[in-house]
Amino acid sequence: MYKGIGNNLYSLTTRSVKIAKQRVLLAISIFVILFSILIIRLAQVMVCNSKNGVCANYTVAPQVISRADIIDRNGIIIATSLPTVSLYACPHEMINIKEAAQKIATVFPEINEQDMFKKLSSAKKFLWIKRNLSPTQEQEVLNQGVPGMHFLKTERRVYPDKNLLAHIIGGTDIDNIGIAGLEKVFDDVLRESSEPIRLSIDVKIQHAVHDELRKSIEEFHALGGAAIVMEISTGSILAMISLPDFDPNKNSDPSSPERFNMATSSAIEPGSTAKLFNTTMALESGRITPFTKFDARFPLKVGRFTVHDFKGKGMFLTVEEILKYSSNIGSAHIALELGREHQKKFYKDIGLLDTVSCELSETQHTLYPRFWSDAAAVTISYGHGIALSPLHMITTISGILNDGILNAPTLLQRETAGEGRRIVSKKTSDQLKILMRLNVTEGANKFAEVKGYFVGGKSGTAEKQKNGRYQKDANYAGFVGAFPMPTPKYSVYLVLNEPKATPKTHGYKTAGWNAAPTAAAIIKRIGPMLGIMPSEKAEPDWKEELRKIR
Repeated sequence: MYKGIGNNLYSLTTRSVKIAKQRVLLAISIFVILFSILIIRLAQVMVCNSKNGVCANYTVAPQVISRADIIDRNGIIIATSLPTVSLYACPHEMINIKEAAQKIATVFPEINEQDMFKKLSSAKKFLWIKRNLSPTQEQEVLNQGVPGMHFLKTERRVYPDKNLLAHIIGGTDIDNIGIAGLEKVFDDVLRESSEPIRLSIDVKIQHAVHDELRKSIEEFHALGGAAIVMEISTGSILAMISLPDFDPNKNSDPSSPERFNMATSSAIEPGSTAKLFNTTMALESGRITPFTKFDARFPLKVGRFTVHDFKGKGMFLTVEEILKYSSNIGSAHIALELGREHQKKFYKDIGLLDTVSCELSETQHTLYPRFWSDAAAVTISYGHGIALSPLHMITTISGILNDGILNAPTLLQRETAGEGRRIVSKKTSDQLKILMRLNVTEGANKFAEVKGYFVGGKSGTAEKQKNGRYQKDANYAGFVGAFPMPTPKYSVYLVLNEPKATPKTHGYKTAGWNAAPTAAAIIKRIGPMLGIMPSEKAEPDWKEELRKIR
């Protein structure tokens, strides 16, 4: 009996102990699981915050953007991104906000201590302090040892050549997003691909053109200017300058005048450079030859306008002489001979009335009269009443000189010509090449001559308009040319904004005295860079060559 009772008591006790142990183990297991979940969650929050620049689930630093390089045609870096760090604060983590503000102002003198104290004292949980710190600044912040200060790895867009390619590149904002120029146009491409974008621009040519244009603006006290160099056979732009310019490394005001790209965004009346279009129209018509004569003895009355020549010859002039002596009267006679409808159609056919653009979004459409009257046809014949951008001017001239094949202009590297469009015959193209050369050797543009380069071209001066009225004391002075004739490889166009007369120009401020010699300086400097050395060949009889063209 006692044995049975004892066994029963032992069994009861053992089972109670087992149950107690099981309950303790269950409690411990639950505690461990809950604690583990808590630890894991804390770790996730800490890692997430560390990666994304977040304070206590308040956010907001943007993620780092890896942006591809932009290089010139020779592989020289034009734009690149460098690793950097940015500093932000989590005010709620700070022990002494006043001390923190004081230490921040010590590291960054441009930050006002009182302003920073107010910002840190606000209810904000996240606050940017400084973007893109230098290594020295980063170390100084670390030395201060302020709780609640954190670093975020970022990138900074860098332009080694500073102002040199400002209007082409454009720039990015503080978050490395393209806001102008090619940086804006190719923003998605640059962010999604590691492959650099290769441009048609040659940095060496760009530097030479920039330098010569700058010197010309200073010499003639101009307000600014623009210049473009183009490869005729492909439409590739080797250099494009607009002055004044800006440093894309700095966050300047997007609306500042320096941001305006005169080379692509301006609409400028071309003045006498437009006589090249008028002459081309005459030759392409098949009714007029370089030796056809027009009466330029007297001023021409058209409606309420009277057309005069500057230092006119007072005689009959051939088409070759009309261009060479830049006769407004002769040009007007050509336009009236062919008629306004013919002129408008021709200008449309060669692309002058369309919008010409390259990869930049900053472009300007052509301005021309809605009603194309006889008076409009006359003024357009010598470059007034129609306005276009420098890019449009050089593109159309290059198309005419490219045996009559027009290519779209491009800032991207192009090894071969694209699918061009014929705008004039090869015969007309060959004739105009020689006429442009004669304009330099015998005409009003002798200052554009560069020995051994057989430069051909035409200058043009146009009065600027203000409130619908022409200003006698303010003009644009331009020159468009190509070399070496009669098989030119490169074209050049430049324009000066309100150049002034100097003792060197004998009181003149017209393009033949300022734009033409500037073009000569550019060609002389870039010729050897382009692999074209001065020729030792004797000058041919250009008029005889002109007669041979059939």
